[in-house]
Amino acid sequence: MNMSIRPIIPGEREFTYSQEQVIMEQMGCIGYLRADMDSSGKGFYSTWNDFRTDLKTPAFKGEFDAVINALRFDDAYSGILKNRDSLARYCYSHPDTSYGNSREYGIRVDTEDHAYYMRLNPHKGEYNLYCYCYKSSLLAAYIRDRREHE
Repeated sequence: MNMSIRPIIPGEREFTYSQEQVIMEQMGCIGYLRADMDSSGKGFYSTWNDFRTDLKTPAFKGEFDAVINALRFDDAYSGILKNRDSLARYCYSHPDTSYGNSREYGIRVDTEDHAYYMRLNPHKGEYNLYCYCYKSSLLAAYIRDRREHE
C-alpha cells in the first residue's frame, strides 16, 4: 500500500472535527476513530463512529487497519502512533503540523482512494488521536463545489 503524509493546512482543519450529519455525508466521511494511549502512554484504546456505512467496505477496512498499524509499528513512518512519547516527539519536531497551540496537531495521510485527516494531541488524560476517514473523490468534489459557491 502506498501512502503519503503531509501537514494539514489551516483550511483543512475543519476535516478533523465532526460537522452536521448531512455535511459529513456530502464530504464522503466514512467515520472516525478516536483513541487514547492510556495513562501509561503505551496503550491504544479506540472507538469507531460511523457516518457513511455504505462506504465502509471490506477494502476500506483493510486499508484503514494497514494505515493505523503502519503509523503504530512501522519505523518508516516515525512511529507517530507507537506511544505517547513518540507522538509528542513527532508533534513537537514538526511545528508545521500545529494548529497554533500545544494541544492540536494535524496530518493528512493519503492513499489511492482515501484521505485520513488526523488530529493529534500528545497530552496525557486526553484523546490522543481523532482520525476522520474520507473517500477522496467525494471529498474533492465537496471542496470543489464549495469553492464554486463562495
